[in-house]
Amino acid sequence: MPQPDQMKREDANRLCRAASAVYYEIVCASAKRTGTPAKLPFLLCPKGRTPCTCEFSHSELEEAEAFLLRLGVIGER
Repeated sequence: MPQPDQMKREDANRLCRAASAVYYEIVCASAKRTGTPAKLPFLLCPKGRTPCTCEFSHSELEEAEAFLLRLGVIGER
């Protein structure tokens, strides 16, 4: 994935969709494991259908995870 200053709009949108997919999957797994309702921040809520991690390559998902870590939205594994 290109560096943020070199990123095209479609690359940035794809990264955000991948981050939403990763975050949504993490939240759903946590809700299932703990039995508590899922809480999704507005900025990570997808518009329309929820993106699936199966739509993205392994490297895109890793970059999305790193992005979420940098934002402080998720913690280290």
